[in-house]
Amino acid sequence: MIKTLSIVLVIMGMFALLSALKSSISLYQRDRRPSTFSFVPVVLGFIIGYILYAAFLSMKPEITFIECVVAVIFFGGGIFCVMIFGVVSQSMERIAFAEFQQRHNASHDRLTGLPNRRFLLKTITEQITDDSTIQQKLALIIIDINNFNNLNEVFSHQKGDVLLAQFSTRLKEYVDDDIFLARSSGNRFTLVLLNPENTNIPAYIEGMQAYLDHPLTINDHDMNLTNTAGVALFPEHGSNAEELLKRAEISMYSAKRIQAPYAIYEPSRTSHFYDQTELAAMLHNAISTMDFELYFQPVMNVQTPNQTTFEALIRWTLNDGYIVRPDDFIPIAEQTNAIKQITHWVLETAIAQLAIWHSQGIFPQVQVNLSVKDLEDNNLEPYLKRLLKTYAINPAQLTLELTETSMMQNPCKAREVLEKIKKLGVSLSIDDFGTGFSSLSILSNMPIDEIKIDRSFVTDLLYSSNHEAIVRSTIYLAHSLECRVVAEGVETEALGQYLMSIGCDKIQGYWYGRPMTLAQTDAWLHESHLVNFRVASQN
Repeated sequence: MIKTLSIVLVIMGMFALLSALKSSISLYQRDRRPSTFSFVPVVLGFIIGYILYAAFLSMKPEITFIECVVAVIFFGGGIFCVMIFGVVSQSMERIAFAEFQQRHNASHDRLTGLPNRRFLLKTITEQITDDSTIQQKLALIIIDINNFNNLNEVFSHQKGDVLLAQFSTRLKEYVDDDIFLARSSGNRFTLVLLNPENTNIPAYIEGMQAYLDHPLTINDHDMNLTNTAGVALFPEHGSNAEELLKRAEISMYSAKRIQAPYAIYEPSRTSHFYDQTELAAMLHNAISTMDFELYFQPVMNVQTPNQTTFEALIRWTLNDGYIVRPDDFIPIAEQTNAIKQITHWVLETAIAQLAIWHSQGIFPQVQVNLSVKDLEDNNLEPYLKRLLKTYAINPAQLTLELTETSMMQNPCKAREVLEKIKKLGVSLSIDDFGTGFSSLSILSNMPIDEIKIDRSFVTDLLYSSNHEAIVRSTIYLAHSLECRVVAEGVETEALGQYLMSIGCDKIQGYWYGRPMTLAQTDAWLHESHLVNFRVASQN
């Protein structure tokens, strides 16, 4: 009886060790490290020892008390090994998971869970250097959220992160599993499409942008995040990951420059692409000499056609003849606080030109854009007052334009500055109306004379019932508050005629006039002045 019990105890200990052996093999298969494999031969050696001892006991006619005690120890040893190995296995799994998390965090973005720029570059490199896919083509599509820095300034970076997470979730919903998607920088996402010849890329981007064009919610505000896309192809546009990514960015900036939803890389544009570091250095030199130029775009006055209005638009021409648009260098100037010097130059140049036209018997109105940083400048109002006195022009000839976002960043400060400017007799206008977040509160609380409806609502007015309703309602609301209404982005006569029929006060766009140099503006003004003089004489 004691002999049988002893053999059973040894066999049960052996089965416990077999369980430990199975677990050690599974752990090694997951971990694949030599230190983990070392458990396997140790446990296997114990099992062989248990088998030999069980065979030894079975061959003896009788066993001694000591041999029985050893059998009990063998049994306990097997159970102890299972317990110890369970603890070790859990610890190893925790270490392996921690290492996995560390590797994952190094290659993925914590906010969105998407691969980061480093992982993106590694993936692209693997695709274009893998011998098995040497003939395979790929396309890089960069998606950049427009005006995202303004959102961060208005709502804080924490709320901006919430919007980014929501945007990335919606993007992941649209993108198929076989498309690599990464967050390549702050508000920029990149897609890697294999075999792009099988995909209609323009249609794919348009479908993606349409899917993304639904309001996201933050602070109980519904907001539409628009985006711009840039495309680069391998091997046509680059031979390595960094080159492809940069050229996709070039095409994205090109699309922003012409206000298009997307653009595919064109080599001819490379010579005119400068990154922000290069532009910042060149801008510093340009500001020291104020190497800028003002263009003037005419604005049609529907109610008073004899009154001429221009919007002053700053242009920066580089040595190679390339004209840098304000959208490209004004954000850099804002970041470096050089914007105040630029604004002062634009104001003095515009007011001085008004004085010249005044001496010629011509009295146009000029609209000048202000930056968000200008509303923080306590010297703006005294400087403007001094200019008006120096050049002795009628303050009513000058209109200052501000965006909704700039006023919402610090509403109390903005109201204080604008009320001082208003007392000088200068008119105030909201630019890009409808793209901000608190349009109604701005109209009711700020001393505004005019609003400019953003081109995004105007360009497809004749084809979008929603935008038509928004524009009609905006005109009615503005007139109720005794504000004039300007429609931007009017490209066709049909659109211009319709806007006039629904009560729009001013029309601005290529249909009526394109931005002109000062020489062209002078010629345009004198011709218009002459025509008006002849009409008046005939009457």
